[in-house]
Amino acid sequence: MFATAQTNPRPRIRPLIFAAALLAMQLLAIGLVFKHGINFYCLDYWPAAACGGASRALAGIYCAAAAIGLFALLRRNLFADLLSDTGRDLRPLALNALGFALTFVPVLFLRETAEARSMVLPSFAFWVGGMALMLAGLALYLAPAARWGRFLRAAGPALPVAAIAGMLTPPLAMKLQPIWHLDTVADITFRAVVAIVGGFGYPITPEPETKILWGENFAISIAPVCSGVEGIALVTLFVTLYLWLFRAEIRFPHALILYPLGILASAILNVVRIAVLMMIGLEGQPELAAGGFHSHAGWIMFTLIALGIIGVARNIPWLRKDYGTVTADAAPRQFVAPPPLRHDPQAARILPFAVFMLTAVVVPAITQSPAMFYPARVLLLAAAVALFWPFIRSLDWRISPLALAVGAAVGIGWVMVPVEPAEVAPYGALTGGALVLWYLFRGIGTVLLVPLVEELFFRDYLESRIRGSAPDQPAPLWRVLVAALITAALFAALHDRWVEALIAGLAFSWVTRRSGRISDAILAHAVANLIVFAVAAITGNLAII
Repeated sequence: MFATAQTNPRPRIRPLIFAAALLAMQLLAIGLVFKHGINFYCLDYWPAAACGGASRALAGIYCAAAAIGLFALLRRNLFADLLSDTGRDLRPLALNALGFALTFVPVLFLRETAEARSMVLPSFAFWVGGMALMLAGLALYLAPAARWGRFLRAAGPALPVAAIAGMLTPPLAMKLQPIWHLDTVADITFRAVVAIVGGFGYPITPEPETKILWGENFAISIAPVCSGVEGIALVTLFVTLYLWLFRAEIRFPHALILYPLGILASAILNVVRIAVLMMIGLEGQPELAAGGFHSHAGWIMFTLIALGIIGVARNIPWLRKDYGTVTADAAPRQFVAPPPLRHDPQAARILPFAVFMLTAVVVPAITQSPAMFYPARVLLLAAAVALFWPFIRSLDWRISPLALAVGAAVGIGWVMVPVEPAEVAPYGALTGGALVLWYLFRGIGTVLLVPLVEELFFRDYLESRIRGSAPDQPAPLWRVLVAALITAALFAALHDRWVEALIAGLAFSWVTRRSGRISDAILAHAVANLIVFAVAAITGNLAII
């Protein structure tokens, strides 16, 4: 049997790094010698399938190794037990060296002569046999044969499927390459936009060659960069990050369906975005179409897709690990539904921030003066916070001198950096009581709501997910540092003054780790924002915020 959780096996890191580096160098050497080190042009003597197969074999091994690495992230305990004795027996490295030497035997007879045509089978025999011995020796260096047997039985069919999928990636990518050609994607997008806009009765003149759609007083160009590939890449990255963060809850390989669903949704919504942009311009609003809507509609679509992916993953039982599993007494365990939304701690950390971000991209998309509508954003955010008030009230609220001091230091440091005032006041032409009311809402949002929402998401949720433990639980130092840096960097990306925001994010993370209470980070953030808002209101320079 494999070691239990109590033994807590750990792989030996240095021998593992050595094995990975050795394999990479051997594959690199093989590729360099046979591609550039001998005077033999394969296509002049061998069939194209043989030349392509030999070239893609090395890439396939690399991809298979990457796929196995991904599998290792999902089944870390399984691999930790397998690799707990790595490097203790050096004899398999002799087998690895023998296989490595055999792969170079074809160098002796691959010459640009007539006899080269008859050397296809012997060359592949040495390559396949040598590669098999090389990989077998490295595998036995990582773990003895008996341990490999137990490991493969415990891993089941998922591991060979992952390895085969990795091996098939290079040839499959070559087959699918035309699909990902930007001109092809742009052409599909262009035709769909023409169909939608024309279907609504707008007089348009399409130019398929240049991908320009002309109207009476407005035109758009659907260049390859506007084809939706960027959105597809963002969605793919988001799904990958989500699957990694929630790997303990999500059922594999079922959850991989989120990739095609997200990509399809991204492509469809991009077509809708461009069609709506065109129709806004044709309706006599070219500035709104080319300005706010064009700049922010893409982020609106991405936010909707991200929320949709989360909703699908959380609410479809088939995608969750706790659906259809079997307990010790062989009785099937029914799907355990998440708690009601109002009492769901995870939703309390995520949903208010999602509302905050959604309003940040929707408002600029529908108006040229988004700051004037800040009170509406505050009301929506307050409603989201109120929905989860039972959870927020249950936090360990204290007046922490450390949090007060750190917040004051962050706030003072923020306002000490000079910032040029904006040319136009964000509140527009508001005066009198309306202006006072605007400042009141701005203060409530800046000092009370934003610190609460951002800290619950960045420090309490995202950082703990990346770190792999709660704020009050120990974790390896490297994971603590990586989690703090990643979340601080993402936090800084939301701010124009990203350097100051990065420092602030790290400070709030330190406060959280120091006390083990997210409420201290919220308090520090609120104190910092209070100082910043007070200085901005007194000086009239709201660009400081």
